[in-house]
Amino acid sequence: MLAKKRSAAYIAKLRDKQGALQRLPVKLLQIVRDYYAALYDLQGTTNPLDRARKRSDILSYLTKYSTKKVSRQTSDLLDRPLTIDELALALQTSKTGKSPGPDGLPIRYYKSYAAILFPHLLTALNDLTDGLQLPTQTLSANITILPKEGKDPELCTSYRPISLLNCDLKLFSKILADRLKPFLPALVHADQVGFVPGREARDNTMRTLQLMHHARRSSQALALLSTDAEKAFDRVDWDFISLSLTHIGLGPHLCTWIGALYGNTTARVCVNGVFTTPFDIRNGTRQGCPLSPLLFVVTLEPFLEAIRSNPDISGVMVGTQQHKVAAYADDLLFFVTRPEISLPGVMAAFEEYGRLSNLKINFLKSNILNVTVPEPRAQALRPYFAFKWMTDKIKYL
Repeated sequence: MLAKKRSAAYIAKLRDKQGALQRLPVKLLQIVRDYYAALYDLQGTTNPLDRARKRSDILSYLTKYSTKKVSRQTSDLLDRPLTIDELALALQTSKTGKSPGPDGLPIRYYKSYAAILFPHLLTALNDLTDGLQLPTQTLSANITILPKEGKDPELCTSYRPISLLNCDLKLFSKILADRLKPFLPALVHADQVGFVPGREARDNTMRTLQLMHHARRSSQALALLSTDAEKAFDRVDWDFISLSLTHIGLGPHLCTWIGALYGNTTARVCVNGVFTTPFDIRNGTRQGCPLSPLLFVVTLEPFLEAIRSNPDISGVMVGTQQHKVAAYADDLLFFVTRPEISLPGVMAAFEEYGRLSNLKINFLKSNILNVTVPEPRAQALRPYFAFKWMTDKIKYL
């Protein structure tokens, strides 16, 4: 099994920025480093004035579409000092045998020496609220890249990055995730089923089948649009994350703790057993971090609300309720009626949100299935939208 995984992860060749095929190990390292260094620094050399304007635009967007907030009581509860019991629970529920981060200390080390380590670790984490920062070494990560099934192995975009974080950082992140998780259902609409307690992917699968059946019975012209997001978790703008958390009413301590996880972070990528030189990370939620998916669904929620509240985007009507979108994290499925008006509305919503959050949709890889739209209308739409127009089925999740 291990040999099979190593064989699958081996990279024999990659295409560089000019499209030339490279096989030399030093070239492979450079191609991979250049790709991920650019991916994790999308703002590049943006000047402070442009950054300030963007923050202002983000705040305006959140004011309009981020409508749910935690109560003051909940905020205070989430802001209380971290406890030894929370740290012990995070350790107890962490699996042993997983690869450690750059410091080489596995979770078993923390389980063996918890009595000695935990008082010092807890003090260090609680002291972060006084303005202290985590050491750079703690925030570093090793990234392993795994090939995506059915994708071109010669392209960097065809690999999924997994961040191997130091275990003390993962324990810290797990405490924060465990605190935030119970309050997610109140902050995130039922359209989103990814990583929200009490919700499952099959909820949206069953919902989709029922809406298709209802559209046929009620003669509603329905098309399903499944969008493909490029590196959605890796691209998220940090300002959008921090402003979203503040806007929903999270307190200063929790926001500071989360900010500490994403400050001064660096990474290096492993290619065929050899590491690239380190580079800075300035955007994205790290896959491998327990808090990452929760932050992602919170920051995506304003976009989903923008879809729900847009009168130019029509969904399936069931009684007085209109269904427009289903989400499992970044896997989005739109229930589009009046497609001549709704499809441009969806694309405009993506453009606005993407400019602020860095979300990027590959419309050429997005699929649309005509369920009940009359064929002449569907034919008239095809030249204007670069989706893959499916004939009899569509893949979602």
